[in-house]
Amino acid sequence: MKTSKYSATGNTFLVIDNRSGDFFLTEAERRCRAENTDGVLLLEDSSIADFKMRIINADGGEVDMCGNGLRAITHFAHFDLVLPGKTYKIETAGGLYESTILDDNFIKVKMTEFYDWGKFDLDNGFYLNTGVPHGVFLVDDVEQLDVEQSGKDICFSEPFLGEINVNFVQIEDVGKAKIRTYERGVFGETLSCGTGATASAIALAKHLGWKERVSLNTRGGQLSVHFDENFQNVFLSGKVEKIINE
Repeated sequence: MKTSKYSATGNTFLVIDNRSGDFFLTEAERRCRAENTDGVLLLEDSSIADFKMRIINADGGEVDMCGNGLRAITHFAHFDLVLPGKTYKIETAGGLYESTILDDNFIKVKMTEFYDWGKFDLDNGFYLNTGVPHGVFLVDDVEQLDVEQSGKDICFSEPFLGEINVNFVQIEDVGKAKIRTYERGVFGETLSCGTGATASAIALAKHLGWKERVSLNTRGGQLSVHFDENFQNVFLSGKVEKIINE
């Protein structure tokens, strides 16, 4: 099975060509520990898209969607597996997505429409689902925050009980913010989170009236989220790097 290790703005994955179906899901947690990655991405055959992406987090649990994972697996499909084209339709458990290679290391993904806006009341924060449930919290200084502890406290509080990603966002300028994210399944801070960046951009745009584009500085690099007036067309873009081939 063709395997590569990727970093999508610091979010690390082991990406595996599993069209043969030979990879055992029980191996995912061990491989994450051995390779020091946030998760495993499996590229599999699909009857409704160019291919299917399955996402297994570092704890061995499978999740529906991963924005940075979509960008990493797109690079893998095009450059490692040499699948034809530069735009792909990708099946996930969370729905169908479309990704496009803009240049050798820059990938854009069309996200699905968000939902569950405001389903839960959060102090100084916003709840929404961008393929993954997220809480977005405004803070004065993300660098002074204990993200591991604060994120864990919120993630495992009622009613979430470990089923929410937690984003802490510091506004830097109009259309620009700094973000740090605590991810469920990883049970810690990751250097970036694609669905978290998307959720944070939408929350800031709705709350502050920002238009068209939000740039988010993550610890792993910059992500950009573009959107139309009604948030029906939302795009996540950023850099992808291949670290290791196996």
